[in-house]
Amino acid sequence: MRNRVKKLALILLSLVLISSFLTACSSSSSTTATTGVVTTVSESSTVEASGNITAKQQTTLSWETSGIVGEVNTDTNSSVSKGDVLMTLDPSTAPSDVIEAQETLVSAKADLESAQMSNTAKAQAAVTLASAQSDYNSALAAYWNKSGTQGTEEQIAVATAKLQIQDNKIYDLKKKLDALSDLPDNDSGKAQALQEYNQALIDRTSLKSNLDYLKATPDSLDVQTLQAALDLAKAKLEDAQRAYNEVKDGPSSDEISSAQAKVDAAQSTVNMLSITAPFDGEVVAIQTQVGDQVDSGTAAIILVNRSVLYVDILVDETDISKVEIGDTATISYSAMPDKTSTGKVTFINPVGTSSSGVVNYTVRVTLDEADADILLGATATVDINTGAATESLAVPVEAVQSDDSGEYVMRVNSDGTTERVTVVSGTVSGTSVMVTSSDLSAGDVVQLTSSSSSSSSSDSSQQQDAGSLLGGATGGGMSSGGNPPSGGGAPAGPGQ
Repeated sequence: MRNRVKKLALILLSLVLISSFLTACSSSSSTTATTGVVTTVSESSTVEASGNITAKQQTTLSWETSGIVGEVNTDTNSSVSKGDVLMTLDPSTAPSDVIEAQETLVSAKADLESAQMSNTAKAQAAVTLASAQSDYNSALAAYWNKSGTQGTEEQIAVATAKLQIQDNKIYDLKKKLDALSDLPDNDSGKAQALQEYNQALIDRTSLKSNLDYLKATPDSLDVQTLQAALDLAKAKLEDAQRAYNEVKDGPSSDEISSAQAKVDAAQSTVNMLSITAPFDGEVVAIQTQVGDQVDSGTAAIILVNRSVLYVDILVDETDISKVEIGDTATISYSAMPDKTSTGKVTFINPVGTSSSGVVNYTVRVTLDEADADILLGATATVDINTGAATESLAVPVEAVQSDDSGEYVMRVNSDGTTERVTVVSGTVSGTSVMVTSSDLSAGDVVQLTSSSSSSSSSDSSQQQDAGSLLGGATGGGMSSGGNPPSGGGAPAGPGQ
């Protein structure tokens, strides 16, 4: 009996302790409220789509005939220029038609060169003929000019007029000098008049000599010299005419075109023996080596021009009107999560393609920098910036609640009271959600709905701990309903 009373006392003491513990915990939970702050974030209007990284130029160069690889003139990751011969076949291992084409090419080039030289000779002969004709005309004119007087009629007329003017001048000076004859010879005026008169006589002598020359006829030696020059010019003209006649009927333009076509055909066949770079680029893979037996169509080299990288994406018809040439974009990569690139929209295909009732338009985004570490063909996510950034309000996701009246947050005022503020939620970004509200401002404090559930969870945990404590105090605890646990009753006293 004494033992049973002792156990009941312990149970009552435990219940009192548990009640005090739960009350304290409940009080602590209810007085601690979780809150958040309204912030502003910058939002940009974007269009997102995915595509694959593509180089400006990329091609697989393949053999066009069969044979054994004789030379490999490049290495992987080597830069090459357009026209570089990258590989060749051993000519002796090529098919017979390719070997014959080499011989045909030599003869075809010789025929073409001959035809082109004939055409050049014709042009040169025409130039020589024109020059000879000009020389002959000059010699003939010189001969006829010297057959009469030394000067032309116009030259003689001008010289005669000048001499007449000079004679008149001399006459006037003579009269002036005669008027001064009574003066002594040392008179300055008389001396000046005499000097002018003498100079006029000298000038007349020069003018008379020029006129006499112009009126004179050439002597027989001059005529013979001119005749010889004329005969020589005529002979050269006749030679030039004969040379031109010999080549003027050379090959026609059709014959030259035919010769060129034969060269091109033979060259095309001979080119099958080599792999030539069609553009400037980088060799990223070599697929045949010296000594390999290859056939027509066997891949030889993969050549890439990485100077420009781009992504072609498909944009839905509902978004395509937002995208413009020049829009900036951000590119991220599935294979390189830590790397991003920038780019611009450089092409929009105005013709859409329909698939399963959805119309899409191809948009090309060209990267600003063609980084060497960007993998070709890699999946890229493109975010095109289609509008200027706007400021929006953001609250923690846990702050937004809703009921029959709509969405709202509970704002905590400076005096500790709360009030309901209506909001409209938008884009979720991480742990925040964009909201629209005319009554909410950045810096406002709002309640988070998670505080209530956290308190309840804490209370539940505390009750479980209290239950454990009770069970420990009673040697088994109380089961549901407050009944003693099975086998937990008071033992029978002695005599029972």
